[in-house]
Amino acid sequence: MSKKLILYRADLANLVNEAALLAGRLNKEIVEKVDFIRAVERSIAGIEKKHAKLKGNEKAVVARHEVGHALVGTAVANLLPGQPRVEKLSILPRSGGALGFTYTPPVTEDRYLLFVDELRGRLVTLLGGRAAEEVVLAGRVSTGALDDIRRATDMAYKAVAEYGLSQRIGPISLATLSNGGLDDSGGSPWGKDQGHLVDLVQREVKALLQSSLEVALSVIRANPAVLEGLGAYLEEKEKVEGEELQEWLKSVVASKELTSFIRGQQEQVLQLEAGS
Repeated sequence: MSKKLILYRADLANLVNEAALLAGRLNKEIVEKVDFIRAVERSIAGIEKKHAKLKGNEKAVVARHEVGHALVGTAVANLLPGQPRVEKLSILPRSGGALGFTYTPPVTEDRYLLFVDELRGRLVTLLGGRAAEEVVLAGRVSTGALDDIRRATDMAYKAVAEYGLSQRIGPISLATLSNGGLDDSGGSPWGKDQGHLVDLVQREVKALLQSSLEVALSVIRANPAVLEGLGAYLEEKEKVEGEELQEWLKSVVASKELTSFIRGQQEQVLQLEAGS
C-alpha cells in the first residue's frame, strides 16, 4: 500500500505548513525532518486512527502485506542504485482508508525520465503485498491489495499502450491510432482492426501484470526469514522504522527471476507524463 507522492508548488507550501503545525503542537522551536515525514504521511495516507487498531488474523495479514512491499522494494533497490528505500512500516489504520502503510520517500533529484527497469521494479513492488499474502496464506488472499492492483494495472497499461514497450505491439500509441491521428485533418479512426488491437493490448497488460506477480512471489519465497520475522515484529510493535527497519531488511536478497525481469530491457527509456 505504498503511495507515490507528487509535490507541486502549492502542495509543497501546504506540506511545510503542516510540518510546522505538527512541530508546534510538540512545542518545538525548529521544524525537524521527522515533522516533515509525518506531514508527508498525512498527505499520502491520512491521519493515524490510534483508537482503531487491527486485531487477530487481520492484523497478522496486514503486517505481512506491508512487509511484502518493503521486502520486494528493498530487493529492487539493491539492483537499481539511487532508488529510494523504505523508511517506515505501520499497521495503524489511517483516515484515508489504508489499513497499513509503507513509506518510501520521494526521490531527491528532479526526474523527467523513467527507465524501463525502474518501471518494472515499481510494478513488482506494488504487487509485493499481494505476493506476501499468497505465500503466508497458502494462496488464500484478501482484498487488501485493491489499490495496489489498480495502480499496477494503470502503470502496465500505459507501458503497453502509450510508452510502446510491448515487443508484440511495438512503439504504438493506442489512443493516437484510435483518434485517427493528432490533428483535425479529417482522418478517420481505425475501423475493423481496432478491436483486435485493443484485445491484444489487454492480453499484453495481463501478461505483464502476471509476470510481475510471479517475480514478486519469487522474491518473497527467497526471503522467508525476513517475511516472517519482520512480519511478526511489525504485528507486535505496529510500527517499525529507521535503523531498526534497515537492520531487518539488510539481509534481503534478490531472486534470479527479479534480476532477469528488471534488467531485461535496461536501455529503454520512458517519458514521464506531464505532472506525474
